[in-house]
Amino acid sequence: MFVACHLFLGLVLGLAFAGRLDDRRLIGFSALGAVLPDLIDKPVGHLILAGSLNSGRLFGHGLLFLMLLTVAGITLYRRHESIALLAVAAGALSHQILDAMWAIPVTWYFPLLGPYEPYEFTDYFGGAIFAEVSSLSEWIFLAASAGIALAACRSSGSGISRFAAALVRVSVPLLGILALVSLLAWAAGSPESILMAGAGPEDYLLLAVVAAVGVVGAIRHRDYLYAG
Repeated sequence: MFVACHLFLGLVLGLAFAGRLDDRRLIGFSALGAVLPDLIDKPVGHLILAGSLNSGRLFGHGLLFLMLLTVAGITLYRRHESIALLAVAAGALSHQILDAMWAIPVTWYFPLLGPYEPYEFTDYFGGAIFAEVSSLSEWIFLAASAGIALAACRSSGSGISRFAAALVRVSVPLLGILALVSLLAWAAGSPESILMAGAGPEDYLLLAVVAAVGVVGAIRHRDYLYAG
């Protein structure tokens, strides 16, 4: 999955944490966790190790990374009653699920199954950026993410609050349409389309699930998102 999709799911998870624990900071921690694997692995794998591994799915995409985050999160909770790191771990878990890391067991279970497998990419970042901007789903997720993020830092009655609410209100029906169209594309076994560059049937199913989760999350926490 692409960056905006990962970020959006992390924000929705954080919204659930914030709504339950009344701490909007958890939205940011969960969103950070949702993009953290790529923030770690893409520069390391495609820049520092471009001549050897050239892979953007390394340590941050493995279960060992999740385990260390979870242990650190439990320790922080026991000492300071903060679930900040656990929210980061939840976001990182969502990233690995969307990337279907179980399909790459050497990476997911590293180091149990041996060393990482090398890959070959030409101009990885240029291709990735083009794929991002040419995928309609990414623009929808980006708009919805902006609404949630702005709602997390808004003050009641402020212009930011009103703008955040407007973004969410526009995004919810778009997410609903995206969920429906993606589900139909998955059921039909459709090839790559404007919805997502390079998509396969399983990618459409994940798009539908993420969009549907976003709609449910926005409706469930509408009082929080539309405050002001």
